[in-house]
Amino acid sequence: MGFVSDTVVDGKLDRRYLTGICGDANLRTPLGPRRVEMLNPGDMVVTRDHGLQPVRMIWTRTVSASDMQKHPDLAPIRLKPRAIGPMMPSRDLRIASGHRALIPGYLIANVPDDTSYLMRVDAVALASDAAYMDRAADTVVFYNLVFDRHEVFCAEGVPIESFRPSPKAISLLDVDARETIVDLFPNLARKRCAYPSAKHPVARGRSYRACHA
Repeated sequence: MGFVSDTVVDGKLDRRYLTGICGDANLRTPLGPRRVEMLNPGDMVVTRDHGLQPVRMIWTRTVSASDMQKHPDLAPIRLKPRAIGPMMPSRDLRIASGHRALIPGYLIANVPDDTSYLMRVDAVALASDAAYMDRAADTVVFYNLVFDRHEVFCAEGVPIESFRPSPKAISLLDVDARETIVDLFPNLARKRCAYPSAKHPVARGRSYRACHA
């Protein structure tokens, strides 16, 4: 079963819970790079931890230009090429400020260099001139991919997390999307932690150190 849904921002969404990548972002698939807006439920995507995995659901959130004028922090973060490291990203990537990327430990203060950590991309924008909030955008559509489990996959070479339907995240979906995701994963209606996080540590956002490569 697959599902595509669109949710329109009502202007009250906290940017901490705004996730997704913008259209035109290339994802790694067994057929080569594919733009996120061209994917459909059932398509295979290469994940970091579990190889090829089918997309179970795609939901989008639309933020209008007027929304961003009233609430500038809803604008996407633009990561310029090499903002995080070589080929990370390989070209401009626009991504929601609340979305998390898997960042190498050597770019994070006071953690082991040989471990990668999930970190919100707005932390990168705070520390790097190669990442900034793109307030020049018109209406933006953020795409969120749901797999059978919380995954990490590459968008323009940057490893990012898939959507994790936590209780808070589910509460922000529209009714149709909420009902469908519970149909896909019935345990969500019975267990608070029925969809656990990916097995990667999480770093505090403000500990990011800009890459000067």
